[in-house]
Amino acid sequence: MKIILVDDNPQMRSELKLLLETLPFAYEAILEAACDSGAIRLIERHNPDIIVTDAKLLISEASALERVNASQTHGTIIVTSSYEFILDAFCKGGMDTLLKPVAKEELKYAVLRAANGIRQECLYGEPGVTPAR
Repeated sequence: MKIILVDDNPQMRSELKLLLETLPFAYEAILEAACDSGAIRLIERHNPDIIVTDAKLLISEASALERVNASQTHGTIIVTSSYEFILDAFCKGGMDTLLKPVAKEELKYAVLRAANGIRQECLYGEPGVTPAR
């Protein structure tokens, strides 16, 4: 399994990578990129199984979402953000979402769902519902 981590904050990428490395999943590589066109090229070049990306990439890069979706023939996108209202928009599009700071168990189950092709129902934005932490 190939995973690409995308975040402008190198410390956040390091923390997510450390979390991923502790999970009981076999992976071929965990690649990293900032939220820019280099991330899109990395995704297109490696066709990862899972992309864990800050929402900024999919918001700030023109046509990034379309390019990522076009290059993802079999993979899953997990979107991270510090803002629940942003996550709500992405999970309505069928992507898995994680609120920052990302908890190890949440990341574990998101990767498990991605590996198994299972999507979680969105919890963000629904009145009276807060994600389990």
